[in-house]
Amino acid sequence: MATYGFAIDLRKCIGCHACTIACKAEHQIPVGVNRCWVKTVERGTFPDTTRLFFPVLCNQCTDAPCVTICPTRALYKRRDGIVDLHGDRCIGCRACMEACPYDQLFIDPNTRTAEKCNFCANRVENQLQPACVIVCPTECRIFGDLDDPDSEVARIVREEAIGVRKPEKRTGPNVFYVGADDSVLRPEASVRPLYYKEGQVHLRPLGAPAPDDDHPGDARVDYDVPHEKPWGTDMVLYLFMKAISTGVMLVAALLWLRNTGGPLVKYAAPVISIAFISLTAVVLIADLKRPERFLYILTKSNWRSWMVWGAWFLTVHGALSAVWLLLAWLGRDDWLTISSWPVIVTAILATSYTGFLFAQGLARDLWQGPYAAIDLVAQSGAAGSAALLLATFVGIDQAAARPVLSIMLGGSLVVHTGVLLVEQVIARSPTRHHRMAVDTIRRGPLAPLFWGVVIAAGSLIPISLLFGGMWIGAAGVALAALLALAGSAAWEYIWVEAGQSVPLS
Repeated sequence: MATYGFAIDLRKCIGCHACTIACKAEHQIPVGVNRCWVKTVERGTFPDTTRLFFPVLCNQCTDAPCVTICPTRALYKRRDGIVDLHGDRCIGCRACMEACPYDQLFIDPNTRTAEKCNFCANRVENQLQPACVIVCPTECRIFGDLDDPDSEVARIVREEAIGVRKPEKRTGPNVFYVGADDSVLRPEASVRPLYYKEGQVHLRPLGAPAPDDDHPGDARVDYDVPHEKPWGTDMVLYLFMKAISTGVMLVAALLWLRNTGGPLVKYAAPVISIAFISLTAVVLIADLKRPERFLYILTKSNWRSWMVWGAWFLTVHGALSAVWLLLAWLGRDDWLTISSWPVIVTAILATSYTGFLFAQGLARDLWQGPYAAIDLVAQSGAAGSAALLLATFVGIDQAAARPVLSIMLGGSLVVHTGVLLVEQVIARSPTRHHRMAVDTIRRGPLAPLFWGVVIAAGSLIPISLLFGGMWIGAAGVALAALLALAGSAAWEYIWVEAGQSVPLS
């Protein structure tokens, strides 16, 4: 079994983009997306400037995170070691794009499935060189078997001073660069006042390094072809609605075990849960680029992917919510007591798995923190308590449950706020990428939303209202619940947006 790889001598690259054109022609890649490209970085001040060219392509990782996270095993490793893709299994969930630290996966607008460089496997298996190697006029690209000690690529890796992209990710990249400057190897090492992409001018990403007026000669990116951020409002809605669905059943089961029953726990909670888990499923399926294949998650499962585990957890959670409602309608209170524990366990699993799924998004350092799963459970408790509190004001007059729900809401908000302050304010960032993402939250474009809506309006004010004594009255409780839900939605938006704010290429 071979291990194919590239050695790219940046001292020879002239930035002609012949490799990009050859790749597009070989694989019929549409306009607007690329399997490979040449990034351009410039440094210095006129007239003393230097332009650096950096060919970008799939690193064909030894331990490929895209293969691990793909829920349907569309991404796989061939017998010759090349990471390739079965387009007919891809559901277009874009999780692989979040996992790749090198920004090498994208959605083909024609097939609506993932695409990536596969080292021209169709040519390699016929003993031909990849298309980009054939057309390179300076022969700066050397391709071959790294396991063959007599191959040219193995000799270069063995004898030359080489560098790789993001070695800290420990993916085992098999693309090696000779003569690489840090300003081209590391996306966070070059400022991005703006950059050009296929004739268009693009503004810098939220978390990109900003130009420093005191250092006008800093390295700056002036041409790049980054792919669009994979997840957006759809993921925010999914997180928010899932928190409500799992939260109401978690809280209802806990209330039932402490002998607080009534229509709120027996009927309102499962109805709310079923409604929001159904909406969650609709959002998830509609967001897929190939929604007609959504059942592949359950029928062609990759059990290393947390997306698969999550799909099953959510399915079981929805089923248990329906069973709870049926038992309540049949008057089987004894069975409600027995089913409370499975409901609690499943609700916790269905809400916390997302923290592990996001952590499999290896490209995003903000999502690698150890507290995400704990925070998700706290958010679920807050969202569930808030939803049930509001239900006591709309059609279900069960004021006796409000004190307990208020305590559960306040306690969940205290835990949630504590985790946010530790992770986003107190703790030191382990990487520069992480620090840049956190800076967008602390003092960057997302700061007003974080401090004003999430911390102040969504956490501190509700906590003050809930623990401020009985003087606040029913109106104060309702206001606290509404603010808590608003703060939760705002944080989900920040979490998703900030995590994807730092450029990867």
